[in-house]
Amino acid sequence: MRRALWLVPVAIFFLNPGFACGPPEPQYQYGAAEMRAAVEGSWSFTLTPITAGASKTVTLRIAQSTTAPAQEARAPGRAFVRAAYACGNRTLVASASACVDSSSMPLAITFVSGDASLTNGPFSGMFIIESTTFVDGRLDLTVGSYQLSMQVRADGTIEQASVPSGDWTVTVQRS
Repeated sequence: MRRALWLVPVAIFFLNPGFACGPPEPQYQYGAAEMRAAVEGSWSFTLTPITAGASKTVTLRIAQSTTAPAQEARAPGRAFVRAAYACGNRTLVASASACVDSSSMPLAITFVSGDASLTNGPFSGMFIIESTTFVDGRLDLTVGSYQLSMQVRADGTIEQASVPSGDWTVTVQRS
């Protein structure tokens, strides 16, 4: 009987080889095309200081980036070793073992017009959807020394926009 018990795990493996590999991949109900449709295009931002001061207006062109942010800064050589350490995550506080299925899209930001102090950037951005269904996502942008964050619905409308530092208010328009 004991000799036959080893057949059970072997049979399970042959019937379903992915059994020991963890839970199945999540089934996302959107792809890159839907994410691009929500954020790509021309965006105009007006930053108004909470205290007295002049507003700054900038128009930017947002598109999906053709390279991942980590690839831009990666040094040549030893790519296999670097890639091995690039995966994984950790929590430095007690974790509830919860996870969130998410998609992130790096963005290429191009200055179109506006305040001269913003012409040289830096410009970067990321669009993140934290769900397997696309209701809305978070658009995080760096525009010069300003950090902008907004909720963007699947149809491209802006739900809310803010400057996390709290020193400015932001008005957003898409064209």
